[in-house]
Parts: sequence; C-alpha cells; structure tokens
Amino acid sequence: MSRLVDLDRIRVRYATFRAHAAAERERLAGDLRAADAEERVLLETCHRVELATVEDGPVQDGQLQGRDALRRVFEVVGGFDSAIVAEEQLLGQVRVAYESALAAGDTGPILNELYRRALRFGRSVRSHARPGGDRSLADVGAAWLEERLPEPPARILVAGTGEMGRRVAVRLAEAGHAIVVASASSERGARLLDALPGSGHRLRVGPLTIEDVAQAAAIAIAVRGRTPVLDLAQLGAARPWVLDLSTPGAVAPDAAAAVDDRLLAIDAIGDHADRTPVLSPAAERRLREAIDTEIESFAAWLEARTAADALQLLHREADAVRRRHLERLRTRGDLDDRQLAVVEAAASAMVGELLHGPSIELRRGGADADTVRRLFGIES
Repeated sequence: MSRLVDLDRIRVRYATFRAHAAAERERLAGDLRAADAEERVLLETCHRVELATVEDGPVQDGQLQGRDALRRVFEVVGGFDSAIVAEEQLLGQVRVAYESALAAGDTGPILNELYRRALRFGRSVRSHARPGGDRSLADVGAAWLEERLPEPPARILVAGTGEMGRRVAVRLAEAGHAIVVASASSERGARLLDALPGSGHRLRVGPLTIEDVAQAAAIAIAVRGRTPVLDLAQLGAARPWVLDLSTPGAVAPDAAAAVDDRLLAIDAIGDHADRTPVLSPAAERRLREAIDTEIESFAAWLEARTAADALQLLHREADAVRRRHLERLRTRGDLDDRQLAVVEAAASAMVGELLHGPSIELRRGGADADTVRRLFGIES
C-alpha cells in the first residue's frame, strides 16, 4: 500500500458556523456521534462539529481525506478557522475532546500522533498572539453587553456554569455588576458564585422565572441542551439585553422575536470581535506555511510507521519459521549440540540474506503489513 492510500484512510467530516446553521450542525453532530471508525476523535463546540477518523471504504459527501484532512485538523487546532483567529478557548476544547476519545478507547496510534502534533502546533500559534484583546467568544459577548449596560452595579442574570458562563460572569463582576447565577445544580452554581470578585452576587437554583427576568438588565445564557431556557412566558413585558452563547440556541423563537436586536446569538458573535489582528501578518504567514511542513512531517512519520510494521511482521514470521524447523530437527534428528549450533547458524545466515533485499524495499515504503501478509500467506 502506498503512502497516498495510507493517508487517504484519514478522514474529516465537519460543519461550522460559517456555512451551517446551528440546527444543521446539531443534526450532523447526531450522525457523527453514531459514526463507526477504526479510530475517531469528535470535537463539538458552540461553532463547530468535527469528526476525524481513520477508516476504510468510500469517501462520504463533504468528507475530506488524506492531506486535505490533515490540513483541516491543523487549521482548526491552530485557530485559523475560528471567528477569532487563535481563539484560546478552542485549544482547551480540542484537548478535552482528544483526551475523552483516548479515555474511551476510540483513538489509536495514528490519531494519537496526529493530535499530539496538532496540539503542539496550536500552542505554538497561541504563543505568537499579541497580548491583550478578546481571545474568546465569551469575552466578545461580555464586551458587547458591557457597552450596552447602565452604570454598575446593574443586575446580570447568568444561566450556565460552564467555561463560557464563568468567563462572562467573572468579567462582568470585575466591572462592578451584580451577578445572579442561575443553575440547575446548587453545587455547580455555588462554585461559580465563590469565584466571582466583588459583592452583591447571589445564586438562583432552578429554571428562570418571569420575576428573575424582570429584575435583570441583561441575561447571558451558556448552556448545552435542546430545550430553550428563555421563552416569551418567562420574558413577559421585560426587554433585557440577551447574550446567547448556547448551541443549539437557548432562546425560544418567540422570545428572540420580542427582544429583536437586543439579542446577540452565538453565530453572530464574530461580527462583534475586535478586528485588530491577533497575529502579526508576518507571524500568521509563517504559521500558515508551517502547516505544510507539519503535514509532510506527519506523512513521513506515517510512511515510516507503515514500513516498520511490515518489516517487523516479515522478520517475526521468518524467525518463527526458522525456529519451528530447528525444533523439529532437535526432536526428530540425532544431531549433537555442536551440529545443531552449526545448523542454526547456517539457517540464521540464510534467513538474513534472503530478507536483506526485501527489508531494504520495505524501508523505502515498498509495501505495508497487509501486503506482506498476503504475499507470504501470514494469517495474523
């Protein structure tokens, strides 16, 4: 099997905010969660769903393979396909997705090596980022709210205690606003409450009520689920500013229509990001060029690994044949120890000479382990 065929077993299928609405991404995510593959890593974030696999069979519609798939992985982990270039949150999300796949036994040697290299590349990209500025979608959303809020302390209702909710709550608390943490879990809500600077914050356990909403100047929602957190009944006559960082969106259509342009949803958040480049033009150019180097380096590793597997298999099988025949000679013949040693030395020399040429070709990438099995009739 050639290097090209080996690379083409690596596939990526994805949908992002750039071309797919949240509902489309959610539908594809359901399909990808159930997809079977020899190796797999599934990444789901507010802006994307990406499944990297090692598999055989025909390429599906929209599926990248080979070098195109490798490029996709490096560009995503590097942060070049994000609403905010080099978004710092994404690197952590990729790491969690990879570690989850590793713990579940979904990965293997190929994706393990690919993600090890991609995460290292992602850290390199972030190390070149200019200091300051908003580097996460939560930061951009919080900044959008800050520009529209009255003088502190305004009451801000934050629903969701994950990383996005925490970042919004901490930033607005640092600005002097009073945070009401709304959570289904008193334990998670209390942890976020304890992390907030300043005073005047409180915890609200359970679903939002019309009273909660009426008292809030703004609502930030960052939850995962398929049921809206805010609908028209809860909204009532209130018209707070609403930041929805959830995927799928957590604001019901009737509530979204009522607040109208006072709502910022996740797919529109990139339009409000600071347009000051995170990377200098020269640094971004070098890093994008480095992706080509990363791809070729990984392809060379994969070829060497393929050759090494084939070489190891061939030598292991030859040694097993040699030892099997020598054992028969020991049990059935009448040779003494010295004669057996001479025969064993001769057999080893013959095997070594016979395998010399094939070994050179295998090191050059002439075949893979499956080809060796087929040529020599090796069953396992």
